[in-house]
Amino acid sequence: MTVVVNNASETFVQAVKAMAKLDGATVSFDDYGYYSRKTARSILKADKKMEKERKKGTLKLYNTVDELFGDL
Repeated sequence: MTVVVNNASETFVQAVKAMAKLDGATVSFDDYGYYSRKTARSILKADKKMEKERKKGTLKLYNTVDELFGDL
């Protein structure tokens, strides 16, 4: 069974863990929202790469969407 609870407080998380323990069930939590762990890692990796390129001055920036489409 899968249950998704968004924006749960730490108190709620602890209560769910305690209830699962009483039932002998297992429970897992992640903070990735709608993204899988793999997708979240990929996004963070791309963000770091873009930040490095921005600092070096090698990242191509666009002022308008038309400029972007012009390069595609």
